[in-house]
Amino acid sequence: MNSQLITVIITLQQRNKIYNIEVDPSTKVQELIDEFREMLKPLGTEKLVLWYNNNPLRLEKTFEEQGIRKGSTMNLFIETQGGL
Repeated sequence: MNSQLITVIITLQQRNKIYNIEVDPSTKVQELIDEFREMLKPLGTEKLVLWYNNNPLRLEKTFEEQGIRKGSTMNLFIETQGGL
């Protein structure tokens, strides 16, 4: 387990928000999505998706496995059934 935290930037343009977050690179993306779900309280028909370099991040993979480094910027989208 990598204990060194990295700071990443997450933008949520739909709500005009920018978050600077410290995350352990060995954290699975699903864990951070779950934290955002608690904070943002999306509707039942909405899901949260993190994108990096124009690709959605895989929930079951870690940030490190997907090339996320200190200072990386990701985009968080709240998607409803049928698209954005």
